[in-house]
Amino acid sequence: MKDSPKPDFVYDPENDKGKKIKVSSSSSAASSHTIEKPDFHFDPNKELVNTIHTKNTHKTDDFFDLQKQPKPLWKRIMKWFFIILLLAGIIATGVAAYIFLHASKISTNPFDFSSKLKGENDGRVNILLLGIGDPGHAGETLADTNMVVSIDTKSQPNKVTMISLPRDLRVSISGEGYHKLNDAHAFGEAKKPPQGIEVSKKTIEQTLGIPIHYYIRANFTGLKQAVDALGGIDITVKEPLIDTEYPCDKNENKSCGLKIPAGPQHMDGATALKYARCRKGTCGDDFGRAMRQQEVLTAIRVKVLSGQTLSNPARVNDLISAASNNVKTDLSLRNIQRLQEITKGTNPTDITNVVFSLKPNGFLITDKTSSDLLPEAGNFDDIQRFIANIFELAPIWKEDSTIIILNGTPTAGLGGKLKASLEKDGIPLTISSLGNAKTKDITTSQIIDYTGGKNPATANYLSKLLGVPVTQPAVPVKFPAGNFEVTLGTDYVAKLAQGSGPQN
Repeated sequence: MKDSPKPDFVYDPENDKGKKIKVSSSSSAASSHTIEKPDFHFDPNKELVNTIHTKNTHKTDDFFDLQKQPKPLWKRIMKWFFIILLLAGIIATGVAAYIFLHASKISTNPFDFSSKLKGENDGRVNILLLGIGDPGHAGETLADTNMVVSIDTKSQPNKVTMISLPRDLRVSISGEGYHKLNDAHAFGEAKKPPQGIEVSKKTIEQTLGIPIHYYIRANFTGLKQAVDALGGIDITVKEPLIDTEYPCDKNENKSCGLKIPAGPQHMDGATALKYARCRKGTCGDDFGRAMRQQEVLTAIRVKVLSGQTLSNPARVNDLISAASNNVKTDLSLRNIQRLQEITKGTNPTDITNVVFSLKPNGFLITDKTSSDLLPEAGNFDDIQRFIANIFELAPIWKEDSTIIILNGTPTAGLGGKLKASLEKDGIPLTISSLGNAKTKDITTSQIIDYTGGKNPATANYLSKLLGVPVTQPAVPVKFPAGNFEVTLGTDYVAKLAQGSGPQN
């Protein structure tokens, strides 16, 4: 890892084309695949040309003819919508109403409501959020922010999970071998034509075992301007953040330091950007930074949906300016409208933030000979199982519960069977201890909750798994050895025999 701090989330479409970087000795491998042309690319020097979809047109992939419509209004609506989409974590509730108010000025039939998103029929839509380096700085095409937003299209209301992958995760990059994840975009950008987005998509698809249906590439310059346009955001800082090496605003080769006190803080754009970027001192590491980035997105969403934005034309115009040069995506207006439709009932409690880390159940370990991060299992199988069931498992993962397993029967090794099954299925629970109950005549398994109901997802999972209700301790325990105590009875032995319980 380099000593000098570098920006995480910046992008200039005019300055990154054709530039080469040196990330390894094998950065020139050619790609054999075709790059899909994005539907919309915000470039102030180019006009977007598409086709109006009208009732007399039967093509399902037609869009708007921007040459025949008022371009300033179109650009204003689209740019504003995209910045809200990005920074509000794909939950743009209320923005569609604004578009509908102006739809008659754009097209007689602006939306095809029959169209569905890629992945929607399969129950899941995955959107990649990429952040790359600031043009002119070292490592400008490295993607130091890699986040996947997954939307569950089967549940009501729809669940949303934001998954952050660390930049130092060692992954296989097609044609290049094993490198850090942030190298994927850089390798792609070194090709002619630049293919950073496509290489990043394929790398993350291979790593997580899921398809990436859409992408958004953006920069933190836009985030800073957007926060200021909103009049600032409010975040409760959990502990004081002090980073004496944080670079100066106008000279990143010089350290000016950073200090943000604990407690409720109203942050302007510059402070929010620093909060999201700092990674040294008490700021911790890349894992803490990834979580703070998600906190900033959530705070922006809260501010956007507070009603103080849509009713303020000046703020809307400022958001438009923030988005103009800072966002590239293959999401069409029709796609965005559909996203709004399927997530309009999503509440903050339906959104889960996941950051892979070195913590228990964080799935990662540190390589002994480098700064690379590796999957704890030796491969990505455990991570892929977790991702495949992310909407069910993420709430359990977030609670980070510890479990005591006791055997209350004469059948030896019963607790070990349950532990092995949980690990095999990728259930993100930490087994703090295995042992025998005081008696071996337990007929019905028991689950005791020592959290006072604070970990409901874990409680619900254990109750469903064992087919028994969760109970509270008869006598309060001040320092329990785990969050939950599971005592297995002969009913669990019967479940194993019938094949309805976990198997070894």
